[in-house]
Amino acid sequence: MSTLANAMTTDLKTISSNASVFEAAQKLRVERIGCLLVERTGKLLRDCESKIIGLVSETDIIRKAVAEEKNLYETLVESIITSPMITVGTTWPIEEAYDMMKQQEVRYLLVTNSDKVVGLISMRDILVHLKEI
Repeated sequence: MSTLANAMTTDLKTISSNASVFEAAQKLRVERIGCLLVERTGKLLRDCESKIIGLVSETDIIRKAVAEEKNLYETLVESIITSPMITVGTTWPIEEAYDMMKQQEVRYLLVTNSDKVVGLISMRDILVHLKEI
């Protein structure tokens, strides 16, 4: 049985929660990806370390910014993120991750190992992996 470790994306792209929605859209286009992990940085966190607080996807931008006619240059990413994220472990079977996505009506799951973010699994990743086996 295949697990998420075999199908997840490990090259995670991030954006600051203080970035504009326009900046997020530009980064998605340049990176040719569907979502970015959103991180909050600042002096309130130990040694200015970053913390993943959610994700912003193309769908978030369309539904929560464009369709609501928000100013994409002034609206901050943190105001449209999907949060909290649903997390799963690397040993989860792919079929169970698919079922979780369907049940929760989401397209992305954050993959962790010992409470550390190690990857992201998308519905597309799952479909590509299932087609290959």
